[in-house]
Amino acid sequence: MKWVNESMKRTILLVGLLALLAPLAGKALAQGKLPSASEDVVKVETFPSVDPILAKDVFKVAVRIQIQKGWHINAHEGLPEGFIPLDLSLGQGAPFELAGPVEYPLGVQKALGGVSQAFPVYESEVRVLVPLRFKGTPKGVTSALPLQLRLQACNDKVCLRPSGLSLSTEVRLGAPGQVSKPINPEMFNAPVETGGSTGSGNIISAYLDKYGILLTFLLIFLGGLALNLTPCVYPMIPLTISYFGNQKAEKPAVILARAAAYVVGISVTYSSLGVTAALTGKILGSTLQSPWVLAGISLVLVGLSLSMFGLYEIQAPAWLLNKVAAGNTQGWLGAMGMGLVFGIVAAPCVDPFSIGLLTFVAAKANPFLGFIMFFTLSLGLGFPYLWLGFFSTELQRLPKSGMWMVWVKKIFGLVLFGMPLYFLNPLLPKGFDHYAVSIYLVACGMLLGWIFSGAGVTPGFKKFQHVFGIVFVLMGLSVYKLWPQPVELPFRNYSAELLAQAQKDKKPVFIDFTASWCLPCRELEVKTFSDIKVHAALQDWVLLKADLTQYSSAPVEELKKTYGIMGVPTLVFIGPDGDEIKDLRTIGFISIDELLKKLWMFSPNRT
Repeated sequence: MKWVNESMKRTILLVGLLALLAPLAGKALAQGKLPSASEDVVKVETFPSVDPILAKDVFKVAVRIQIQKGWHINAHEGLPEGFIPLDLSLGQGAPFELAGPVEYPLGVQKALGGVSQAFPVYESEVRVLVPLRFKGTPKGVTSALPLQLRLQACNDKVCLRPSGLSLSTEVRLGAPGQVSKPINPEMFNAPVETGGSTGSGNIISAYLDKYGILLTFLLIFLGGLALNLTPCVYPMIPLTISYFGNQKAEKPAVILARAAAYVVGISVTYSSLGVTAALTGKILGSTLQSPWVLAGISLVLVGLSLSMFGLYEIQAPAWLLNKVAAGNTQGWLGAMGMGLVFGIVAAPCVDPFSIGLLTFVAAKANPFLGFIMFFTLSLGLGFPYLWLGFFSTELQRLPKSGMWMVWVKKIFGLVLFGMPLYFLNPLLPKGFDHYAVSIYLVACGMLLGWIFSGAGVTPGFKKFQHVFGIVFVLMGLSVYKLWPQPVELPFRNYSAELLAQAQKDKKPVFIDFTASWCLPCRELEVKTFSDIKVHAALQDWVLLKADLTQYSSAPVEELKKTYGIMGVPTLVFIGPDGDEIKDLRTIGFISIDELLKKLWMFSPNRT
């Protein structure tokens, strides 16, 4: 009996518990019921821009897609491989034709469904504009305007089956002599943000919208600071040390003022050139890295190096010395001049952030705003050199007795003398740097170890000079022996025919936009494209090289416009379907590991 009572108690408890959980279970089941197709989570409406439609007049149709809460549809561009993009096209059998490209909005970047990299999606509501033209002769008072819509809806966990929707809008046709009137203004007054330079997809525009102008300028400053990580800035580090290391010893305030003048020179040049490039749409640094400019910079550096060897002294003009304090003029004027050279060298250095700033300034077409923004960017670029220049002059506080300081000064002179090997590298035959660097290092060893090792130094320091020279000679011989000979990728010159053939063969295409005047492009070829792992990862790709050296020619201008090229190197990845994989586009130098990671993301065999 006791057992029966216990059993009844458990039964009653179980029934009560089920009664309490029943509503929750029903709700959970309702939530777990998924729509069968993507079309079940969207509501689509169409709105023409004018009424009536006149023959040969251009008008637009707005397609508004309302998406259920908790769901999104994939954007039109920038998706990982295999994702179904939103696509709107004109249906068959109607007397209409497209009058321009369909205007898709930008998507919201999200990382969903186990994909680590964010990709663009549309949420809540999206509006697509279709420019059309009536190409026939009106045969009645109305006509059906067919559109085809393809989309795929997903939530945070699952994606629904893609849907193809057939839309049909009845429009009224106007007779000759009638006048069209705008209708549905709420659909057309606000432009669709299509990814142009002022759209919300632009990094600077997004920062302004999210953070406001003050914090955005701070971010621009930090973006300039990050430019120091681009390869074409690296050579300026020894140049800065060499220049300031040769300055006369002064009070710390004077030294800091000269370093500040150096940074101002960087900022004035870089910001002026950046705004000019943005407003004219020219590739940043293409003119500045022409053979004549590279040769000019090299001559300036050689001239400065010869002054360190004691052949002559560079002084400001006498009339200027009479007007300005003679003690400081030479220092700060020279520092500002070297900063101007730095700005020219840094101009071709691009990254996605600076490209975003370029496109923003170009769209605004406001020279003052452009100058202020690029001045802020270049202040960030030059900030480390303010302190590098300041502490480089501390070398002058070392003891000055003896001839050893003359020997140290000649080291700086040799550094400046060797810098043209970097600047002239794009103009020299491939493989020449192998011999030039070896000869340069051996010559430095001979000069510093014996020829410049004159009287006036202690026997111990003379031995140090000999050892120093032997080290450099051995370095030069090692470079000649061990210098890696790059194995070039089998690029073919870009052509529309090769691109079309690759699309026909369903092969992905890798396009390297480069130029002979581009120093990071050369570094990309030597350090990244020569790696055997990169060769293996690209073996199934069609490799095309687009040479933008003749930057003002009509074919190059057309290429830049077609692909939206703002700087070189730019790497463009095109899928087997012929559409660019925008998330993989790379601007500037990229390391081996970073390139392999991008290629792995594209690979359909990744695990």
